[in-house]
This record gives sequence, structure tokens and C-alpha cells, in this order.
Amino acid sequence: MSETKWTDEQQQAIDTRKCNLLVAAAAGSGKTAVLVERIIKIITNEENPVDIDKLLVVTFTSAAAAEMRERIAAAISKALEKNPNSKNLQKQLTLLSRANITTMHSFCLDVIKNYFYTIDLDPSFRIADETEITLMKNEIIEDIFEELYEEDNEYFKGLVEAYSTAKDDEKLKDIILNLYKFSMSGPWPESWLIEKAEEFNINTLEELDKTKWVEILKDNIRVEVEGFINMYHKAIELISDTEGLEAYLDTFRGDLECLENVYESLNYGLSEIYAALNGVVFTKLKTVRKSAVFDENAQGTVKSIRDTVKKKVKSLIEDSFTFTPEESLQGIKDVYPYMKELSRITLDFLDKFNEKKREKNLLDFNDLEHLCLKILIDRDENNNIIPSGVAEHFKEFFDEVLVDEYQDSNNVQETIIDLVSRKNSDDPNVFMVGDVKQSIYRFRQAKPEIFLDKYSKYDTEKGALHRKIMLYKNFRSREEVVNCANYIFENTMSKQIGDIDYTEDERLNLGAVFKENENENAIVGGPSEIHIIQTKANINDSKDDNDKELSDEEEEEIDNIQIEARMVGKIIQEMMNPKSDGKIQMVYDKKLDDYRPVEFKDIVILLRATSAWAPVFADELMNMDIPTYADIGVGYFETIEIKTIMSLLQVKDNPMQEIPLLAVLKSP
Repeated sequence: MSETKWTDEQQQAIDTRKCNLLVAAAAGSGKTAVLVERIIKIITNEENPVDIDKLLVVTFTSAAAAEMRERIAAAISKALEKNPNSKNLQKQLTLLSRANITTMHSFCLDVIKNYFYTIDLDPSFRIADETEITLMKNEIIEDIFEELYEEDNEYFKGLVEAYSTAKDDEKLKDIILNLYKFSMSGPWPESWLIEKAEEFNINTLEELDKTKWVEILKDNIRVEVEGFINMYHKAIELISDTEGLEAYLDTFRGDLECLENVYESLNYGLSEIYAALNGVVFTKLKTVRKSAVFDENAQGTVKSIRDTVKKKVKSLIEDSFTFTPEESLQGIKDVYPYMKELSRITLDFLDKFNEKKREKNLLDFNDLEHLCLKILIDRDENNNIIPSGVAEHFKEFFDEVLVDEYQDSNNVQETIIDLVSRKNSDDPNVFMVGDVKQSIYRFRQAKPEIFLDKYSKYDTEKGALHRKIMLYKNFRSREEVVNCANYIFENTMSKQIGDIDYTEDERLNLGAVFKENENENAIVGGPSEIHIIQTKANINDSKDDNDKELSDEEEEEIDNIQIEARMVGKIIQEMMNPKSDGKIQMVYDKKLDDYRPVEFKDIVILLRATSAWAPVFADELMNMDIPTYADIGVGYFETIEIKTIMSLLQVKDNPMQEIPLLAVLKSP
């Protein structure tokens, strides 16, 4: 349908059917375009067209769902222009308004509205707002704590003593509320809370060695010790290559042997690791006369390596083993009844919170997923979970389930997708697209491990029932940006940091083709830059008594956000103005299919968080005569126009108010 020229990998992602397909799509690889094209191909297939309402398309945000719907509408309309008599295309355009292009929460809400009677839910429910839910939670936790204080419960008192301050028990309440919130990201929160408390029911060191905690500890030690061993190999190589340092060789080899013993001990239990780490002894380094050393820099380097490793080994022992393995085991035994109590209180809170919501006929966002799940499951005679009749209906109804931003799915969402699709059958029909390198929602209990598990297990061969396709060509950025991103990620990303090793297979590949610039006076693109800002505090620290005093402008009290905003403003001004040699910054305009001088609207500033930063940036840039727009979602009374009028009203009420008067005098 489309005139776009697709790469082989993109075309495969568009055309591959009859399998579970995982598409690992790097930044700028055209994943949304591929997803839209796949949908268009499915609904316009001449041999076996599928109505668009038979597809379930799950996106991460409502905005993404709206954009997807618009793109599909535009693609169908474009196809209709070429083939205006097509009954199928006309039908798809009509069906688009009721197509299941939605967020997971919206889909769950639709399921609940249509099948509320299967779980005995009052259909007149409403979604509670955040404030209402917060007040309800606080009221319930207060009531639970009141009852517990009256019970004279030994373990509850122990929890209060451990986690509360002399003033109040708010910290313990927060722990229970956070534990509840975390448990709700899984499909079966009650089972999870009981199971996690039982993980503390450990009686022997052998049992402790099999726990996830020890596995994580081993992984952390392994990464550290690997680093120490690599540093020592480099040091020994340098000693061997430097005349006069031969006397160091035996000592360094002895140290290396101790470090290798630690690495070997990671194949065994906690006691062996503890003994090996404490067995690392750094003997005194032999004295070497300076006159005998051919390269003093090499001598300094090897000594520095040894000093660094000594400090890090000491730190590793202190961080990993505050207690001996036997003391750790006893501590876990002692804490088990308290963890059971914490779990019990959280379960009690969960029950009472659900009860209160049903009384008031309210649902919160967690309810949407969990009640949907309740509708989709049944129990057999052995109390095993099986798909309900509703789930079986969806399995038959949906021709394909397509999930965008799959790396940000959590366990509940994954379970729902399993229940409404044929993912686990001989006729699988789930299309998943995402990029684990862009997973940023762990704080919302997203589980990138779900994506990674399939990424490691799915096959790249055509015809596989569970297949993966990699899209690693970046069509968004120039070569300088792609190379910079690859350089940073190659040096920072690993399985321990970032969930994946950034290998040749993972790196971004240049896919964008830009028209050649023929204007000699034009600057196109440019190198990636890092700007290091010296703040006022740094300046004062580095000044000596002979330095001149700071100017009035430097003395002005400004914070770090303002400093950064002004620096960005300066870069923008330099970009907008011709250089001393007459050259000007130009950008490629797709509509013109040519280069033109850069405009303010071509520039975007990306911030990790906007609430604190964006208003400051906007103010500073506007003060530098740079027109700025920031979508910061401030309230009506926080907009600059309303604040100006409010200041004017304040001045009319009392002309002696200097700040409102100044605001009015400085306003447009």
C-alpha cells in the first residue's frame, strides 16, 4: 500500500504472519511506521482481509493510541484515493472508530464494562481520582494500625520499633503502602505477598545459598572481581615490559592468585566466598630504586593499580559481608516472623481497601487490570487457573494482538495478553515491538525481563513459531549522533547496567540519507558536544586572593538550572546568527527537499524532568529574546498572562506592593 522503501528487516516485520513475532526496534528505526504498515497490510489483504476491529493494538499512552489511529486513518484514506471503489477500504474506514487501538487500561475498562456481570460488579461504578484514593488509603491504614496497637501484637511492635521514629510511625505505614503498590504490578498480589514472606523461612546455609539474594550478591562480586583481575593483568604486562620493575612481579602474581581464588569461590556457597575474600592479603611491595627504573610513569601506574584494587577489595568485603554467613543466616531466621507480619498487615490492607472501594462503588487504576484478569480466568476442579469463556471468546475473536512499547509491560499486562491471544497455542498471533534499551519505567513496576526472556529464546529463522527480527538502522539522526550514542553505550551498557550487553549486534546503524549540501556558506549538522559548566561555587573555590572581584552579573544569585538555561540560550543564539566568516547554520526541510536557514521552531530542548526545569528554561530563554514553548501543564493561574493580570489587580488593590508592581511594569 505504501510507497515507502522498506529495508529487508522492516519488510519482514510487516509481512511475517502465523507466529509470535518480537521486533527489537532501536531508536529511530521506524517501528511505528512498520506497525501501521503491518496493520494496513492485514486489513487490505486481497485474499484474506481482516476487519480492523478484529485486531487488538495495545499502546503505552493515550496520545500514542490517538496518533496510531490518525496514521491508520491517513493510510486508509490515501489508499482510497487510489482505489475509490474499494468496498473493503470504505468498510475499514467506517470500522476504525470502534477499532481496539487503545492503552491496556482502556482495554481493561472496556472488558469490565461489557462483562461486569461475570464478577458481580455494580455497573454504575466510577473511576476514583488520585486524591480520593490517597485519602481512602490513609484512612484505612490508620484504622488498621489502631486495631494492631490494641491487640498488643509482639511482631507488630517489633516492626514499629524497627521502622518508626520517636515522633510517629509514618515510615512503617509508607512501607506497607509501597509494598501494596508493588504487589499490584503482579497478577496475583495475595499469593505474591505470602510467597515473598516465606522466602525468609530459611534454616540452613545450604538453603541460603540457593536464594535470589545470594545469586545477586555473587553477580555483583563477579563483576567487581573481573575488573580487579583485568587491572592486574594490565599491571603485570606493564611490569614485564618495563626495565627495572622485575622485583614487583612475584608480589603482583601472588595478589592475582588471591583474586582468582575469589573468582573461583563464586561457584560455591557463601562460606567459601567469605573465606576467599578475607583470604586476599596484599603483602608489602619490594623496594625498587628510582635510578634502576627505565619508565617512572609505568612504575606510578602499576602502584596506582595496586592501591586502587586494595581499597576496592576492602570496600567489597565491607559492603558484601557486614556479618559472617552464619550471622546472616541467624539474622534471616530472626526476621522471618516480622516479614510474615508485614505481609499479613499488607494483605489485611488490600482486603479492607477493596472492601471500601466496593462499598463506594469506586475503582482505581490497579482495579482495571485486576478485575479484567478476574473476568478472564476460571478455576478447574483442582483449583488450577484456566481461561474463562470470555478469554476463549477473545482468543477466537482477535485475529492478531499487537503490543507497542513491549519493554514496558508488567506481569499483569503480560498475563492479560496471554489470556486474550493465542500466544501459547499452535496458532500464535502476538506481535510485540519494543527496545529494552529504552525501558525507563521500572519505577512503575515495568518488567523489561519479560522482553529480554523472549529476546534470548526467540529464533531468527523464517518459519519459526516464536520469531524475532532486529531493526537497528536509525533513520532519524545524522552519523555524528549515531556514532556518539554508540560510543557512550558501548562503554556504559552491560547486563548489569542496562540489562543488555551493547555488542556489535545491538549498536545503532546509520539509516538516514540526507541530501548533499551544495551551499559553500552553509553549516550542516555538526559534531556532538559536551559542555561542562563551572558553577559560581566552583568559581569561588578556584579563585585565589589575587583574582579580580566578580562582576555584578557574576555576583547575581542564580541557581544551576538558570546557569544551564543561559548556556543553552547562548548556543541557540550562536546557531541563529551568521558566523564571522559569513557561514550560517542550515537544516534539511523535507517539504522543500532542500536546505534552509535554521529557525527557532527547528530547535528542541530535551529534559529528563520538566516540572522543575521547563519553567526556568522558558523564562531564561524568553529573557534572551528566544521565543519558547514548554508543554508543562501548569494550572490556569500559573500562565504568564493570568499572572500578569493578577499582579495588576494586586497593584490596584494596594499600590504599595512592589513585586506585583514590578511584574506589571516589566510585562509586555
